[in-house]
Amino acid sequence: MWKKLELEWKILIIAAATFAAFAWPVQRFFVVRLIDTLQQSVDPSLDTLLHARLAQSRPDERAAIIAALERHRQWRALIPTIVREQQAAILAFSVVLFAALLLFAFWTLKRLTRPLKNLAASVKRIGKGEVATIGRVSGGALGTVEAAVIALHDELGALREQAKLQGMEKAWQDIARVMAHEIKNPLTPIRLTLDRMEEKAALGDPLSHDELKRLVERMNAQIDALERLVNQFRSFAREPEAAPREIDAAAAVSAVAQDLAGRLPVSVSGRGKVMADPYLLNQALLNILKNALEAGATVMRVTLSESGGRVNMMLRDNGPGIPEDQALRVWLPYVSFKKGGTGLGLPVVKRIIETMGGSVTLASSVRGDDHGVTVSIALPAAEKSEHTSA
Repeated sequence: MWKKLELEWKILIIAAATFAAFAWPVQRFFVVRLIDTLQQSVDPSLDTLLHARLAQSRPDERAAIIAALERHRQWRALIPTIVREQQAAILAFSVVLFAALLLFAFWTLKRLTRPLKNLAASVKRIGKGEVATIGRVSGGALGTVEAAVIALHDELGALREQAKLQGMEKAWQDIARVMAHEIKNPLTPIRLTLDRMEEKAALGDPLSHDELKRLVERMNAQIDALERLVNQFRSFAREPEAAPREIDAAAAVSAVAQDLAGRLPVSVSGRGKVMADPYLLNQALLNILKNALEAGATVMRVTLSESGGRVNMMLRDNGPGIPEDQALRVWLPYVSFKKGGTGLGLPVVKRIIETMGGSVTLASSVRGDDHGVTVSIALPAAEKSEHTSA
């Protein structure tokens, strides 16, 4: 508990304990001195002398002696009352003084430690990569520290900006290299097919209908691959616009499975309705199912459940899986673990799901019979309408 307290509270507690430790002896000292002083003002033999004088006094002196005796007795009776009142006054003064000193110390410590706290908060923001406003308001050693932190902030800002530009440049270089490679792959067979047709034409050897059809189909297949590559790149580069509405999640998965013409059997269990864009959800599910199919999966099991205002869609295939140390890299653009993959499918899925207010995670296993990839999608659940009967 003591270690968690801030510096000013530690100082205040120590100061309060010190004040209390000294206040009680000092108060006791003054009370004892007061009692001694008051006791010295009382003469124990005075009553005896006055009584003796009273017996020998004349009638006109008796009244004065009796009055002196009464005043002496009253003064002795008032001494305990005076002591109690003085004790209460000293205690009240001590409490007021203690409170005033405590408040003054708290205010002083706050002013002294505020620059340090502001500096610590600024350093914390700088560590997170955020922009921090640091004012040089102190002098002495603290002012030197503030100046050093300001210089550090400016230097780190320049380095981060430089690293950002270098990272962007490298990212675009990687994108350009991958795009060039991916575009070159289908262009090579197209060029070979055109060369074949040109060679036939130069030799005057007419192409048969079947051969022409085969060559055209070959070029169309490569053109389709090019179109798919461009569409995936466009989907990744463009921020999708979502128009969410209520959708039956099980029906959406079944519709996508039908689009694959039964090439990947899909079983759906559970139910739930989500708020999502139909086109974007279809695109995301289609990417996941096609990835599983292209990876060699023969079965896809989809489990739906609802909790905490979200519908969870768990899509598990029986493909070969992805090694655990590489599973996190699937969300990076142009990272693919299957032959001919562009590495844009899952990054596009992630962007689509997050655009619709959801989240997506991936788990994989390559061990034994329990191999495969599990993609878990969480989307906002549709609000349930309540029907009341009269």
